Amino acid sequence: MASTTSVMPAAAQPLSQVDTVTTALNSIPDIIFYKDTQGVYRGGNTAWAALLGKPLNQLIGKTDLDLFPEEMAKSFQAYDKAMLAAGTPTRNNEWLVYPDGKRVYVETLKTPWLGQDGQVLGVLGICHQIKPDSAPKP
Repeated sequence: MASTTSVMPAAAQPLSQVDTVTTALNSIPDIIFYKDTQGVYRGGNTAWAALLGKPLNQLIGKTDLDLFPEEMAKSFQAYDKAMLAAGTPTRNNEWLVYPDGKRVYVETLKTPWLGQDGQVLGVLGICHQIKPDSAPKP
């Protein structure tokens, strides 16, 4: 039986560049976020919003201390500060907990978020889930 669903080529669906980048980020299952040099979140994808259990518009403008338990937030801030001081990407492994209690072990890549002029705007982070059997006990 032939499918009645057709896929329209991307070029036939006019989107602004911002819409294109947004839909691309939201298509990635990894958690992606970016925050300025002051640690204020400026954006992220829907996987990041799912981790926090809130819509994206309620996360923008917040800091780690606004969104995570204090000990975790301070850990995130320390990783950010070290990466920004070095000016090079860093990787670390950590446990994340979803609002429903689901725990995932991730490798987090943090890299300088650069503007078009090469100036550091802040931190860009990507959290990729690691196989549970390779994770240490929380």
